[in-house]
Amino acid sequence: MLLKSAIHSVLPVIVLLGVIQPDAFAHTVIDPPQVTEGKQSNNHTVITHGCGDAAVIGQSVVIPDGISSSIVANGNPYTGPLSDFLQNWGGITFVQDRSLFSEQDRKMDANGNTIGFWFGGGRSLASYAFGRISFISKAILFVPESCAKVVRFAFAVADICKITNIKDINEAGAVSFWTPAVGSKYDGTPGEHAYDFPVYFTVNRDLETNPLPESCGAGLQVTVKPSAAQIDRDMPIIFNGTQV
Repeated sequence: MLLKSAIHSVLPVIVLLGVIQPDAFAHTVIDPPQVTEGKQSNNHTVITHGCGDAAVIGQSVVIPDGISSSIVANGNPYTGPLSDFLQNWGGITFVQDRSLFSEQDRKMDANGNTIGFWFGGGRSLASYAFGRISFISKAILFVPESCAKVVRFAFAVADICKITNIKDINEAGAVSFWTPAVGSKYDGTPGEHAYDFPVYFTVNRDLETNPLPESCGAGLQVTVKPSAAQIDRDMPIIFNGTQV
């Protein structure tokens, strides 16, 4: 499936995704990787290398929606909602910037919250170069009564280097996956090529203005991962109403 217009190099269905290099020398990251509650932050996903020697032609990002997400607190599964810890998750804002790729858009849930974004087309990013893609994190607030001290979100990211199809997703040099192993199509093969290399974005409680309740002790370290269903739904790229 190729899109032969301005984004002929834009992204595969992302049902069209390739393989992460297990021995890759670096990891796609978020910079800065941490923010403090109550403060707006200008962040970037940073592409640190291509797929082997192949240039990157696009990127797709899935942000945990906080609804279907899995939550772990101090290593233990948590069955309550994310709203037990945070008052306003969903404040990621897409930044339009065509300095790296010519086409881009956000992904939204039914409530209009940004749950991901994609970039692609036009120029490609050399395999040996770094690329920065901007987004804004609006001020996130911790629930004062909660014991959460840190909430860490696992983003699922695909750096796309070659258009392929679903049957060839393990083709070398096609895609680097930075995704949590949650049972989605983009986990890799368990026991062989299970990726489980998400891109983490951390929100820290402001202990000066919002101290932990005394009963909380040292507080909770909370990790939030997107569900398999969300990754399968939101990783594909939609361009002009059509799945690429």
